[in-house]
Amino acid sequence: MAPGKNPTDESETTDETVLDEGCFYLTRQGMTPQEVAVRFEISESQVAKRAGRFEKMLKEGKVPEESVSTEFWKSIREEAEGNVKVTFVSEKGFHHSWRSDLSKLDGPTLLSLFESCKSFLDMDPSSRFLEYKTPKNYDPLAMQREISKAVVVIGGLLDDKWKAEQKEGKKKAPQADH
Repeated sequence: MAPGKNPTDESETTDETVLDEGCFYLTRQGMTPQEVAVRFEISESQVAKRAGRFEKMLKEGKVPEESVSTEFWKSIREEAEGNVKVTFVSEKGFHHSWRSDLSKLDGPTLLSLFESCKSFLDMDPSSRFLEYKTPKNYDPLAMQREISKAVVVIGGLLDDKWKAEQKEGKKKAPQADH
């Protein structure tokens, strides 16, 4: 370590660069500086300054522009807005999907996914991966937590669809005169 250097100096520099990168990519993806400022708990002027600083680093070639970074910050934005990514199981194996994509499915399909996930959670832990191929690049010990999260998300979507259908049914039902 260089003399006079504090062990936290490097991590603080890393944190600053990550904040600059976040400001750049999130504003580039359509978030307003005000929205980014609220998320990062900094001022709008700091968001503009940080995004500009990162853009300059890109132009000067000090950091590479990578599609991985764009996807990473897109997923951060999605999750911050409540659109969580869930892992669920069906008769065909394991799948990943955003909540917004699952919400487009019809009730019977959602119910089928819900039941598959619940059945998976009820299985003996040691038999879990005998029936399905283990997902690539995934920690199998985390699977139960992920499927449990999917049960909550899909259950919420089913509840929303049921309420919408009930509300729609009341609108369509002829009103009786008193």
